[in-house]
Amino acid sequence: MAGDAAATRASILRAAIAEFSEFGYRGGRIERVSAMSGANKRMIYVHFGDKEGLFSAALHAVLSRLTAEVPITEDDLPGYAVRLFDHLESHPEAARLSAWRQLERPDLGPDNDDLYRGKFGALSPGSPGPQDEALVVDALVLLQGMAAARQISGAEALHALAAGRPAAEDRARYRHSLGIAARSVVERLLGS
Repeated sequence: MAGDAAATRASILRAAIAEFSEFGYRGGRIERVSAMSGANKRMIYVHFGDKEGLFSAALHAVLSRLTAEVPITEDDLPGYAVRLFDHLESHPEAARLSAWRQLERPDLGPDNDDLYRGKFGALSPGSPGPQDEALVVDALVLLQGMAAARQISGAEALHALAAGRPAAEDRARYRHSLGIAARSVVERLLGS
């Protein structure tokens, strides 16, 4: 019985990630999550409480996966940005859910401090002062923003700028440019 509950919860969560990634919090519908997951609406509420709880769980799941699959190490911050880009290209739901949260529900959980504390800790120089801590946060925000830029840029602009180049070639060029830009950010802000 416990296995059935875990499987039902996982199925609902997968469906919620797909639903909220495409339609956001406001446009997401519990009825579609129910249909995609094969779980009745009552089970969704049993497992997640309400729509906010379901959205929070979906966001936390994709961010937890991202954190686990894209570790950050102080000695390879430019590499982190490129690995993050690769992850977001193959798992766009992380950038999409984060964007929907910022647009529609910036005050809505989940409390992801635990995920970001780990990233911040990997970047923190020994005994930083307040200014150093601010630079570390700035560096992390810039690296994450550059890695997600293709995900959040308008598709029309990307297609127009690609000027007929194959998508794989355009992606490889951006990935290379990201590595160069990330090295520059790290060198200039953190002196490493």
